[in-house]
Amino acid sequence: ERLASDLPTLRLLTRRADDIRAQAERLCEPLSQRYGEEFSVTVMACVSQIGSGSLPVDRLPSAAITFTPQDGRGSRLEALANRWRSLPAPVIGRIYDGRLWLDLRCLEDESRFLEMLLK
Repeated sequence: ERLASDLPTLRLLTRRADDIRAQAERLCEPLSQRYGEEFSVTVMACVSQIGSGSLPVDRLPSAAITFTPQDGRGSRLEALANRWRSLPAPVIGRIYDGRLWLDLRCLEDESRFLEMLLK
């Protein structure tokens, strides 16, 4: 029982999708208040790819906060992604289907995450 709490990788891989979604819903409102003029900020189901090499196709259900430009301009997504990558603790998302996706499977420090993104 202690193994998941003692091993961060196992703890993150065994997170329940419902718990990740609840976390995404908690974080969505403040992010929407900050970025809502430029982006539609929503919670969406996604899958987390859990590895490469020996496990390149295994995926786990997860949840993401997505950012879709209000004006449809993809350059806004690139600019936002670049800005977040340059933070002291980089926030890495992926751009797919006209949205910037932040999969929250591995997010443990919500307050630090918000502190950085709400600046």
